[in-house]
Amino acid sequence: MDLQVSWLATFVAVVDHGSFTAAGRALGRSQPRVSAHVAALERALGGTLLTRTSKEVTLTAAGARFLPKARAALAEIQAGADEVRTLRTKLKGHVTVGGYPGLSAVLLAPLMQQFRRLHPGVTVVLREGDPLQLEEAIAHGEMDIALRTSDVPQVHHNVPSAHLFHEKIVLVVPKRHPLATASPVDLELLADETVMVTGDPYGGWADYRDRLDCIGADPAEIIVIAQPTTISALVAAGLGVAIMGAFAAQVAVSGEKVVTRPLPAPLWQREIRLYRKAGRVSTKPVDAFVDLLHQQAPSLTPHTVAW
Repeated sequence: MDLQVSWLATFVAVVDHGSFTAAGRALGRSQPRVSAHVAALERALGGTLLTRTSKEVTLTAAGARFLPKARAALAEIQAGADEVRTLRTKLKGHVTVGGYPGLSAVLLAPLMQQFRRLHPGVTVVLREGDPLQLEEAIAHGEMDIALRTSDVPQVHHNVPSAHLFHEKIVLVVPKRHPLATASPVDLELLADETVMVTGDPYGGWADYRDRLDCIGADPAEIIVIAQPTTISALVAAGLGVAIMGAFAAQVAVSGEKVVTRPLPAPLWQREIRLYRKAGRVSTKPVDAFVDLLHQQAPSLTPHTVAW
C-alpha cells in the first residue's frame, strides 16, 4: 500500500481544524489540494474517512479508528527526522523565552519539550509576565524573545516585533446560563451581569474592557482578576461570567459546571506578536527556537488561534 505522508498530515489537519479550508490555511495548501489529499488517502485505504457537509466535517467510523494510527505514524516520522537533524546540528547555548499564563501552558510548554529533544545542549528558560513586564525584559536584554499581546501599546519602540497570530477570545459562563446555548452569543445580555476579566487589579489595566466599550456593552460590574483559574472557579460558583483568552480558557476551564462560547471575529481576537532582543546579534539557538515556533505553532494551537 502506497500512503504518502502529506496525505496523513492533511487528514489530521482537517480533523484538528474542523474544515478543509482551515486545514489548507494551516498547512499552506489550497482547498482543492487538501480535498485531493483526503480523497487519495481514502482511495488507498478503500474506505471513507470523513463526512463533509456545508456546515461541518465529521469522522466516519473508519475515520475515527484510523485517526490515532495516523497521528502515531506522523509522530514517529517526525521523531525520526528530529533525531537525524540533531545528529547533523548539535547546538549549545541558552535561550530565555517570555510568555504569559495560558499561552505558556498550551504553546510554549510542548514547544520547549520538542526543542529539548532536538537540541539537548541548549538550555531554555521560561519567564512569565504581563505585556509591559515582558517588553521591559526584552528592552533591557534580559530576555531573548517574548510572545506578547499588542493590545497593550508598545513603550520601547526600538524593540523589533513581528505578527505571529491572533488569539481567540471566548466567553466563559455557567452551564445553565442563557448564554451557554444562545446562538449567536448576544453580548447585550451582559448588561445585568458581573463580568470578570484577566489583568492587573493593582496596576490599573484590564483585558478586553475596550472591546466591551466598543460594542456598547454595559455590565453591572467588571472585576479584574490576575489568575484565570480563579476566574473559572468563580464562574463555576455562579458568581458571574468571564471573558478570557482562548489559551487561558483551555487550561483553566474544566469540569461540568462551566462552558466556553466563541465570540465573533475580528473584534474578539487579539494580536500576538513575537518580540526579540533589540540591537543585539541573534544566536543560533535563538534562531532555532524561533524557527521551531513558526513550524509547530499551527499544529499546537488548532482551536485557540486564527492565522
